[in-house]
Amino acid sequence: MLEHDTSSPPLETRKVPLAPVPGPLATLARQLRFDLLAQVRNPASALFTLGLPLLFLVTFTTIGGGRDATARYYAPATMAISAMSATFTSLVITLTYLREYGMLKHAQLLPVRAGVLLASRVLAASCVAAISIVLLGVVAVLAYDVRPEQPVHVVAAMLGLLIVGNALGIAITPLMPNETAASPISNAVSLPMLLLSGAFFSLDAAPEWIRTAASALPVRPLLMVAIDAYAGRAAWSELAVAAGITAGWVLAAVFTAAWLFTWIPRRRR
Repeated sequence: MLEHDTSSPPLETRKVPLAPVPGPLATLARQLRFDLLAQVRNPASALFTLGLPLLFLVTFTTIGGGRDATARYYAPATMAISAMSATFTSLVITLTYLREYGMLKHAQLLPVRAGVLLASRVLAASCVAAISIVLLGVVAVLAYDVRPEQPVHVVAAMLGLLIVGNALGIAITPLMPNETAASPISNAVSLPMLLLSGAFFSLDAAPEWIRTAASALPVRPLLMVAIDAYAGRAAWSELAVAAGITAGWVLAAVFTAAWLFTWIPRRRR
C-alpha cells in the first residue's frame, strides 16, 4: 500500500518592502502644514490671536486722539500682545490639551523623534504670530501713516518676543493640572506681565520701583526697544541689554522644561 505525502508544499515567501521613514526635516515640513491648517480652521483662535490685537490698536489709538505719537506707541505695543498670545498662551493651551488626551504620549510611539512634532507646534505658533505682527504693521501704515524709523530694531525685538514666548509656553505647560485650567492660568500669567510691561498703557507715570521691576520681565525690555525704534531713538546698546535679559529668561525656561516637561497625561481618562 502506497503512502501519500499529505504535507503541503512550502509556500513561497515574499518580502514586502517597507516604506522608508521620512527624515526629521521632511516630517517637520509635513507636520507644520497640518498644524498651520489646524490654526487657520479654528475661528476662536484666529480671533484671539489676530482680531483682538487689531481691535486694541484701533481702540487705544482712537482713545488717544489718533495722534501720531499715540499710534507710534500702540503699533509695537499691540504687536507684543499678539506675539505673546500666539506663542505663550496658545502653546500652553494646545500642549496641555494634547498631553491630557494622550496625544503627546502616542507621539513617542512614532518612528520619528517626538521633539520634531513639538518643534512643529512652536513654528506654527511663530508663523501665526508673525502674520499678526505684519498685519498690525500694515494697518498702522495705512490707517495712521505710522512706520518704524528703525525697522531692524523692530524685527529684532519681535523675534526676541517670539523666542521667549515659545520658551515660556513650553516651560509653564507642566504646571497646568488639566486642559480646563490651561486657558485661565496662562492668561493670568500673560496679562499681568503685559500690563506691567506697558503693552496696554505707558508706565511713564508709574512709580520708579514698578518700572525697575518691569524692566526685569521678559517682555518690557524688548517692547521698549520696539517703541523706541518706531520713534527713531533706539540704540544698539538698548537692544543688547534686552537681548541679554531675554537670553536669561530663555535659558531658565529651557532648563525648567527639560526638568519638568512630561508627555504623559496628569490624570487617567
